[in-house]
Amino acid sequence: MKTFNYYKYEKKHLKCTAYYVLLAISLLFFFLEAASNASAAARSSDALMTALPSENSAAEYSVNIFRFELFFMATVSVLNSALFYIREQGKAVPVISKYLFAPVNSAKIYRAKALLLLRGSCIFFIGGLAVYLAAAGLILGAAAPFLQILQQFGYALIFCIAAVSVLLLTDWYRSRHAV
Repeated sequence: MKTFNYYKYEKKHLKCTAYYVLLAISLLFFFLEAASNASAAARSSDALMTALPSENSAAEYSVNIFRFELFFMATVSVLNSALFYIREQGKAVPVISKYLFAPVNSAKIYRAKALLLLRGSCIFFIGGLAVYLAAAGLILGAAAPFLQILQQFGYALIFCIAAVSVLLLTDWYRSRHAV
């Protein structure tokens, strides 16, 4: 007997265009911000090198992690809402509560939806990291402060893990206490 794969089913039927639009806007904004920061750092670095010879050419480059986390929360909360909630009679109701009386395994459905939320979060995080590293690498070249960027994204990773964990725990709690 063929087993039913909830993850493939949920992935196939996920229709969350708002998440993809917000993801594209966020990554575009990150690229523009990273490119302008890197360009400003390169210009100030060139001005400093003419005045004082120095090896530290990209010390002024910085990443705004707060803005990254803000966009992360906005984008992932839209995906979370699309995965775990449905509108009924003007109220947001957990989708999993709809399966309480059906002969399906609600734990497997929840796990599939949680994996899709983690997948969307990883796509956002890795895409943002790639955009910042690429912009810094292309504009600043070998002088790009890759370790500084990775350190700041390490802090952002801790926040992202905590945020997704809180979202999943609240979804689990609301689905258990619905009805």
